[in-house]
Amino acid sequence: MDDVTLLSLYAEAQAALARIEERRRLSPVRRPWKIRCFITERQALAWLDTTSVEASAFTVNGRGSVGGAAYDLTHWRQAVGAPVTLGTLRADSIGLLDWLGVHDAPAPAGPWATPGLPLADVRQRVAQWQAEAATLPPSPPLLHGARLALAWRRRAPIGRGDAVASFLIGDRHGPGRWDASFGGLVSLGFRASGAAWKIADPAQFDRLWLRAIALGACDHLDQEVRLRAYAERAAAHIASRRRPGRLKDVLMMAMSRPFITSRLVADQLNLTSAGAIKLLGIATDAGLLLERSGQSSYRSYIIPVSHAPHASTAPDPLIDPQITDFWSEA
Repeated sequence: MDDVTLLSLYAEAQAALARIEERRRLSPVRRPWKIRCFITERQALAWLDTTSVEASAFTVNGRGSVGGAAYDLTHWRQAVGAPVTLGTLRADSIGLLDWLGVHDAPAPAGPWATPGLPLADVRQRVAQWQAEAATLPPSPPLLHGARLALAWRRRAPIGRGDAVASFLIGDRHGPGRWDASFGGLVSLGFRASGAAWKIADPAQFDRLWLRAIALGACDHLDQEVRLRAYAERAAAHIASRRRPGRLKDVLMMAMSRPFITSRLVADQLNLTSAGAIKLLGIATDAGLLLERSGQSSYRSYIIPVSHAPHASTAPDPLIDPQITDFWSEA
């Protein structure tokens, strides 16, 4: 890896992943942030799968487990956030397909549906990809993940959902080695960059992949900063109240979910419906929650924290000479 540009991109990606790991250990909002990162990555993988889903379609239970919408990801949703060993990726075709959740292809749903391959054929094709992957030249993990993903996409061993599978595999071999990705961080970066990765040659794809890692990581870090700023404002408000009651618990629930309702608050915190509505009203009046829609017990609420997916691509004002000169003028 003697290309200076490639080295610089690799260092940038590695540093961003290290920063996420640090924040996952130290951030005061690490629990709700992790849940929101998972949802964001699922949305990015859905984009890769040519589908889309709003964050509000996801549910979060009391243990922090995220449930997806009915059609948020057409292919291989069970692999998102699921552990897999490097040995399985490299040499165990059956284990790899089990991790993805690949089963025998169903019969075509209609006359225009693309027929799927029998599972035995898929396993054989995956084994051929693994043999090809074993011949790739040695490279650092983040870069090798890109090359595994490209080799998978070109071979397309499953015959359906291979773009998603390639990104999941490449991500698990790279960012997934750190506590920085659930499997969709790279696709998040590609969605933010808008790069024409499908037509990139191998050298271009290496660079785009590393840049996507950095962009996806920056997106997560930006979300943590915004969430932490909200938490600090909420903590100051709670501290100023003589009788905060369960307000802190309500706001923690709201931070950890795309939206909350009075029924959810009442059930989770063992409150009456009137008590839950009162707490939500207090938080809304204080500007700590926004009422989204609905009436009475069907109203839903979100925290007023925007998440701009493309913020990480904006130029740094500190390195813009015109802006620097403006602030230095008398």
